[in-house]
Amino acid sequence: MRQSLHLLLVALLAGGVVTASAQTGQVRPLARKQAYVLELGARTVAADGKAATLRHVVQIPDAPWLRLHISDYKLDRQSYFTITSLLDGGRQRLDAKSLAEWRRNSAFFNGDAVEVELHAAPGEEGVFVRIEELTVGEIARVDNAPTPQTICGANDDRVASNDARVGRINQFSNDATDTTPPTNASNPFCTAWLVSNGALLTAGHCVDFDPDGPGPGLPDGTADATFLNGVVEFSVPASQANGTTVFANPNNQYPINNVVWRFDGQGQGLGKDWAVFAPNPNSNTGLLPHQAQGAFFRMTREAPATNNIVRVTGYGLDNTPTGTTGGENAQTRTLQTHSGTYAGENNNGTDFSHTYQVDTTGANSGSPIIWESNGFSIGIHTNAGCTSTGGSNSGTSFEHDALETRLQNYLGPNTVHVDNAAYPNLTSGARNGNIFQPFATVSNGVDAVPTGGTVSIVAGTYNDRRTFNRAMTLRAPSGPVIIGQ
Repeated sequence: MRQSLHLLLVALLAGGVVTASAQTGQVRPLARKQAYVLELGARTVAADGKAATLRHVVQIPDAPWLRLHISDYKLDRQSYFTITSLLDGGRQRLDAKSLAEWRRNSAFFNGDAVEVELHAAPGEEGVFVRIEELTVGEIARVDNAPTPQTICGANDDRVASNDARVGRINQFSNDATDTTPPTNASNPFCTAWLVSNGALLTAGHCVDFDPDGPGPGLPDGTADATFLNGVVEFSVPASQANGTTVFANPNNQYPINNVVWRFDGQGQGLGKDWAVFAPNPNSNTGLLPHQAQGAFFRMTREAPATNNIVRVTGYGLDNTPTGTTGGENAQTRTLQTHSGTYAGENNNGTDFSHTYQVDTTGANSGSPIIWESNGFSIGIHTNAGCTSTGGSNSGTSFEHDALETRLQNYLGPNTVHVDNAAYPNLTSGARNGNIFQPFATVSNGVDAVPTGGTVSIVAGTYNDRRTFNRAMTLRAPSGPVIIGQ
């Protein structure tokens, strides 16, 4: 059979600049959508044992980073394509399954050029990939850099962190339904973190913000296209010296699968701003972030005593000292941490919030609030409040019922939780299988789970020996579990 290869390339410049904006705990750096039509295709491939390969370099001169959006494709079981950064060699492999999981978006690539290479397997006909649009990063400028807020006292005392449990959310939408005007565009950077039931947590306003111009931010109850097309990444490198974002290797980027959240809008009260979301696997490694990172937070509804030490770790802005162009620096949007005093827990009906004097800035939204003495997380950082002369920052407490319910049922209804770690102020008699009061033994979980239910077991070793005589599912969502050793 005759082999026919084709390549169609049309590069077009488009408008649609995405401008910077700031909101409590959120930031939006510059990027733009740019039309760029490229089709790589092996429409008829010979069945002679030879694969067809086509490649093309996509380059936008001087762009600090690129993301590709796939408008159409046909990839059979063995065909795939790769995208490789010509700056740092970061590479992503995408096939039909993983491309669907990535919602037809690529990872984020550093530099102004990537090589796209299509691998059409022998005997697979009509294989092609078509790109019609890019998201193109722009160099950070002083005039679009929001001033970091929510520092408690005169100085920013955050320091670098390597906490493997905390990731950065990146959101730039190519979705046609995302018609938000550029000046009101949703935030692309927030913080997220891994917890013991396999979920990731962040702030609800990172999912559904929808600001309405000069008025208050009023969400519409629908997850923003930017979030659902976003990624969560780990092992994030330093930014450029002028504050321009640098992305993690594609091996450490994960697409977002689904999310449950709540955010009522700015000024609508504290203690009810939260999101619980699930990732899809990395397309190169096949791993979920819990598997790759090998670390997670345990959670508690208990609160520290006033003046105990708590910590917030996340990917906030940084312009102290200023960067090479007078704005943000190489630490901006990288993982930093600070600890300070716990002020207390407040409640308004079923809405519970923590307050604390801990330095944070924009893009820290969604960060874990960590009880320093035991390492447990007590809630999700959401709001500003600190100034150079006083005040407190705040976040949603796990006492909030709707958040607790979602965490309890993340793996499905009728889930019983097991963890043999010691929990704050939790006696053995109080362990009931709830996400915050897990059973200490697998045997207790097996006894309590309804028929057909799920026993969620936190990573570790359990010395149980047990016979099962009912239908149930045992899951280890946070890491390896050894039973009966």
